[in-house]
Amino acid sequence: MAEGYRAGSGSAAIHIENMGVINVRVGLNLREALRREGFYLDGTCADRGVCGRCVIRVLEGDAGVPSEGEAGLLGKERVAMGERLACRVTVAGDMKLHVDPERILEWEKGGRWKEVWDSPLWDPKAFPLTGSGYGVALDLGTTSIAGALYDLEKARPLDIRSAVNPQMAWGEEIISRLGAARDDADAARDLRDSVWKVVGELIGSLCLRSGVSRGQITSVTGVANSAIHHLVLGLPVSSLLVPPYAPFDEKSRDLPSGDSPFGFALGKEASLHFPPLVGGYAGSDALASVLAVSTRKIPRGALVDVGTNTEIVVWDEEGYLAATAPSGPAFEGGLIRDGMRAEEGAIWKVTLSENRFGIHVLGEGDPKGICGTGIVDGIASLLESGVLSLTGLLKGGIHPRVTSEGFILNEDPQVILRAEDIAAVQQAKGAIAATFGVLLDRKSLSAGDLEKVFLSGAFGTRLNPRSVLAIGLLPGVEAGKIVPSGNTALIGASYILLSGEARQKAAGLGERIHHVSVAEEPEFEERFLDNLYFPGERGENVRV
Repeated sequence: MAEGYRAGSGSAAIHIENMGVINVRVGLNLREALRREGFYLDGTCADRGVCGRCVIRVLEGDAGVPSEGEAGLLGKERVAMGERLACRVTVAGDMKLHVDPERILEWEKGGRWKEVWDSPLWDPKAFPLTGSGYGVALDLGTTSIAGALYDLEKARPLDIRSAVNPQMAWGEEIISRLGAARDDADAARDLRDSVWKVVGELIGSLCLRSGVSRGQITSVTGVANSAIHHLVLGLPVSSLLVPPYAPFDEKSRDLPSGDSPFGFALGKEASLHFPPLVGGYAGSDALASVLAVSTRKIPRGALVDVGTNTEIVVWDEEGYLAATAPSGPAFEGGLIRDGMRAEEGAIWKVTLSENRFGIHVLGEGDPKGICGTGIVDGIASLLESGVLSLTGLLKGGIHPRVTSEGFILNEDPQVILRAEDIAAVQQAKGAIAATFGVLLDRKSLSAGDLEKVFLSGAFGTRLNPRSVLAIGLLPGVEAGKIVPSGNTALIGASYILLSGEARQKAAGLGERIHHVSVAEEPEFEERFLDNLYFPGERGENVRV
């Protein structure tokens, strides 16, 4: 290796082709070492070497012997070309790497206007305005961070931006991040600071694009689930890792924007407001979502925000019940062999016509993989065609695209739905359907009693209601009652930002929302097992 790459004792110089040189600690796995230097590689398995996303190519240096698991995921040809999984490489000395830019967690290039301001729940006249200057509403999600900039006096939206949550580098699942924060003070600090660094850059981008100076920002409101809330505020997380999975602190917070860990150069008196948490993993994002749907004045309904941590709220005239379903990353492309996020190259829609399967790709080019909505559509189409059994097994001899590897959605480049992918979706939808059923039982309601079911979040909003019902995600719900609702957490956060009355109403709603720890409900496990199966011809699961 060239002399210019040499590093000091105990550290190694990593030269990333076309991206520069960084010094990392010897002995760490390469992905962790890069992460500590602010270089976030894609990955969803918390460095366990099973998702196959953190691919790099070693051009120079000793990367050690590839494991059998790496060879199985990447294939012998790719390994022979120098490709490795960064989380399986131990840094032993200086290295030169090539990293595909698409493997780096970057800001999303597009905004999310439709998810907020085209939502049926967005009504700037819903609450009286009380602010002045400019403000930012933040949805600190498990997978992504979204921010919206407003003229507070007019409730006029100026811009919206989103970024990948850099905590994903510690694992797509919340439990992985909480465990890292509990066990390592340095990791806890990095998990906290990485988010606020991105938020600071996001606010700067919003201001620059809109011609607003940072000094004109007078208020920021942020919402998150309980785990992200605790991680970004540096609160103790141990109580969220053991039953009954209770937050360390549920109360609202108002903190100066210039204080640590934020350090934003905003208006002189600018502050950050964090609404109270609901309980368990249902945080201020669930509270904000309830505030958003409350503007519709539906006496009996449900809200389902499908994601890595799915939040479900069911209500009637007497109040609200909220719970979270441990659905995992399958619906967002995580732990799916050919899975990816909803970005250019993702198969986002699958159709079936006369036993012919059609695919629709974001960006209209060749597919690179399949995202959550495409996975749900694909499974629904397989069920409709009879290629997939109700137990989740692919049937051979019915369709030519069924192979020993799985169902081939696209030949070249090859994108396959595999048996393990379908099983991951069954686990996810089983957890959601079981949680939904438990909450209905606690309310003595059936799915047919609900007037509306609001599907929210970036993923939930884009789901085809027919596919939702076909796979049994929401047993007993009628397609006509499903309302795609956009980013309800960001809508609710925006209301709280814009109106003191909305903030007060949110606090009042918090007192009416009762959190249910469904994992401790005696019928949850039985419901979960029943809902692993796909619905029969009538569209009904074994239990409703």
